[in-house]
Amino acid sequence: MKSKIIDDINQTIYRYLSEHPILKQDVTLQEMLYYALGFHKDGSLLESGKRLRPLFCCLTCGVFSGNYEDALLYGAALEMLHNYTLVHDDIEDNSDTRHNRPALWKRNGMALAINAGDLLYEIALSAAAKADRQNGKNGLARMMNMSENLFLGQHRDISFEKRTDISEAEYLQMVDGKTSALLGCSFALGAMAGGADEETIAAVESAGKKLGVAFQIRDDYLGTWGESSKVGKSVSADIIDKKNTLAVVYTAVNDPEFLSEWQKYDGKPDRVPEFAHLMEKAGAPEYLMAQCKKYTEEAEEIFGAYFEKNEYQALIADISASLVGRNK
Repeated sequence: MKSKIIDDINQTIYRYLSEHPILKQDVTLQEMLYYALGFHKDGSLLESGKRLRPLFCCLTCGVFSGNYEDALLYGAALEMLHNYTLVHDDIEDNSDTRHNRPALWKRNGMALAINAGDLLYEIALSAAAKADRQNGKNGLARMMNMSENLFLGQHRDISFEKRTDISEAEYLQMVDGKTSALLGCSFALGAMAGGADEETIAAVESAGKKLGVAFQIRDDYLGTWGESSKVGKSVSADIIDKKNTLAVVYTAVNDPEFLSEWQKYDGKPDRVPEFAHLMEKAGAPEYLMAQCKKYTEEAEEIFGAYFEKNEYQALIADISASLVGRNK
């Protein structure tokens, strides 16, 4: 079932892009958006992301309605909006690769990539508006509210790079506006499309946000201790860019030596192993995995209270559990 849903999500995304009037006016721009979403121009797949957000959206719809089709366009909108953020993130983070291939800005130039990303955001919202018209719902408003939190979270994330005194509370506040907000919206839109009431929608959104925190913490872990070939991007970039991941925040609190060296660090790649070792010595990998497990279990507890027991719920549980142990 999972593969079938992902295939339907991909078809929905590709069809929406291929039929969009603006993109029909410029084949280069259309091909850039295909590439950003992981498609060749003929619709076949490049290596792309896991479609996790639209998948959760569709599965949540299935939990409440017994089918996922009503959530496909909402899921496509979420995936397009997510990839819009990735286009801009790669520029802001100076990341050369995404999904084991050149980032859009490295492939087509920064100016064109920024413009293509902006258009992708607008197209994502137009897809949500179309889904609203088809379903009689108000998903666009939820997506726009979530987008504001995304921009705030990204602002904080970038601003934190200039600081070496980030607390764990500030870190979690930043995550709440990024990965957490988007994943929470995925569950909320799915519940809404499936006919759930407002109390249930709010509950599963909060659970989705907790799962988003777990997902981000695991991403932080992989950003230092993952394998580049599996993660799809350099695993030294977080340290070189002095990103305040949870590993850094935790180690800075528990190891004065690390904090002193981190404050003086100028981003030279040859010191990456040294900082990774200091984080390991402080117990950061174990702490991150424990926190990832904690937030995942809290999400599962909420899901258990509100979800119907069916094949969609079982698949959500399997995917959620796998987030703790994923390697990419």
